[in-house]
Amino acid sequence: ETEVNSPTSIAADVVKSEEVVIGDDAEEQEKCRAILAALSSEEIAAMPDKNMPLRHLRAEDGEVDKAISKLKSTLKWRKEFGVSEILAGSDEMIKIFRVENATGKIYARGYDADGRAPGLENTKDEKNQMRHLVYNLERAIASSLRKSDGKVEKLNILIDYEGFSLWNAPPLSTTKETLNILQNHYPERMYRAYLCNPPGYFSVFWSMAKPFIDPVTKEKIVFCKGASGMQKVKEAFPNLEKLEVCAGGKADRVFDSKEYLSTDFSSTFDE
Repeated sequence: ETEVNSPTSIAADVVKSEEVVIGDDAEEQEKCRAILAALSSEEIAAMPDKNMPLRHLRAEDGEVDKAISKLKSTLKWRKEFGVSEILAGSDEMIKIFRVENATGKIYARGYDADGRAPGLENTKDEKNQMRHLVYNLERAIASSLRKSDGKVEKLNILIDYEGFSLWNAPPLSTTKETLNILQNHYPERMYRAYLCNPPGYFSVFWSMAKPFIDPVTKEKIVFCKGASGMQKVKEAFPNLEKLEVCAGGKADRVFDSKEYLSTDFSSTFDE
């Protein structure tokens, strides 16, 4: 059986209310302190890392009240969705990951030039798919932090649309929930999303999904088709040996789910 390696220190960097909050300037730090002051001790203890207030502040263009509301909502979501159970690798989660991860539809592999890990998705139980998504988002973040010695906390997303059709497209509800998780509960975590090899009729699917994508996220989406499109990805990921073939790389080793789930949580596949 596959033993899922879970992050034993995922909450080791939780901020304490008296700590100086990281920010680029005094104004940001003061606003982050205001956000912390609006949280209960239980909410502060539930934060996965000390930069959470800063990410929500920047996602809300510096508006403290909005950042407080969104941060509280995310902490509530993390508890109700069971993020800690996902990361702890409970027996239930292990069974789910074995099934969801078997085809390699989502996994973290390689890094860009600045140490940001990508999650590869070529995406059907919707809740389990979202649990699997969260596991891989957290893993890509942990890998980016380790690779960059704590300096980089963002990730890249590579989506391969080779073989995509309107018949095998995910339900709109799945797309909406994916966007909800990425935009509302992991703000300021995505650096770029590279959409590779989209077919001509992808525009139909895109037209349905686009209204649910906020302007900031739209600016981070890069369409990559043909030689010129693949060049965009190659420029961001200089180590082609660790970049997926679908994105113009040379990482042709077949994904091994058992290996991926049993290796260190803060590492990517085939690292």
